[in-house]
Amino acid sequence: MRLVALVALGLLASCDLNNRFPAHGHLYFAAGSYVGQFDLSDGSSSPVSYLGDVTIDHLTAFEGGDLLLTMRVFVNQREASQIVRFKPRREESLSLFPGRMAEFLPDPRIVIYDDGLKLLATHRRKSYTDEIVIEDHGYGLAPAVVVISTSEILFDRIIDGGVVIHRYDGNENESYPLHRLSATCDLEGAVWLADSKQLLCRKLGASPPGSEHQLVSLNGAVDRHLNLPADKNLRALVHMPDQQMVVLSERSSSWGGGQPTNLVWIYELDTDESYVISKNQYLGDSVVYTP
Repeated sequence: MRLVALVALGLLASCDLNNRFPAHGHLYFAAGSYVGQFDLSDGSSSPVSYLGDVTIDHLTAFEGGDLLLTMRVFVNQREASQIVRFKPRREESLSLFPGRMAEFLPDPRIVIYDDGLKLLATHRRKSYTDEIVIEDHGYGLAPAVVVISTSEILFDRIIDGGVVIHRYDGNENESYPLHRLSATCDLEGAVWLADSKQLLCRKLGASPPGSEHQLVSLNGAVDRHLNLPADKNLRALVHMPDQQMVVLSERSSSWGGGQPTNLVWIYELDTDESYVISKNQYLGDSVVYTP
């Protein structure tokens, strides 16, 4: 039964017809109840751990090489979301607290999370007993969140019917709007490039969505557009600063009502060259890169 699930989720080895694998390192990703690992050097993937009757929605880096998972579980016949610390090497997990999304900021050692109504911060040194409200967004309006430093995030909020990107500092517990960036970038699916201090984001209002990617400073200045196919619905997943590459995913519908395929792309920032390294590998919407 698990073998069938592995095949369906793309967790068994896959290869690209072009045999082009200039990248190296691995990506942790989530697929249903599994944490998997994708090898960038050959396009293969393998399961790391099966976590039982759960659905993993999000994962991010945590302390000591661990992962922070957001997963849905059923408790007393009701669905609940939990933030879980997962140790890949030991295949051990520890439930921390309820939440629907989590990111970790190592400088103040806080976890940014969403409880379905509010965007919050809680300190690890206080055993997650404190609760700082960053944004009270209401039900069904969870913001997109992008980590931009060891102590800061970007998040978007709806103000007077429009979406405004905000910058939040976890050390100062302060946030302020970035109006020029808000007029340029869609924060959903954006990736931060720490070395150049730029946001790789989709152009706001691009048609089709995901067709125009650009590098933008926090002041809203567009540096350049990425040379990606205009007819592809691509989502940036992670920047690999040691290789100056970005990993993107594409979900492509099949003709005749068949199963959609999940393509993995590499974009080389130094050469503006892009290519597919896997033609059928599901990576989800969040990954963690390990060199």
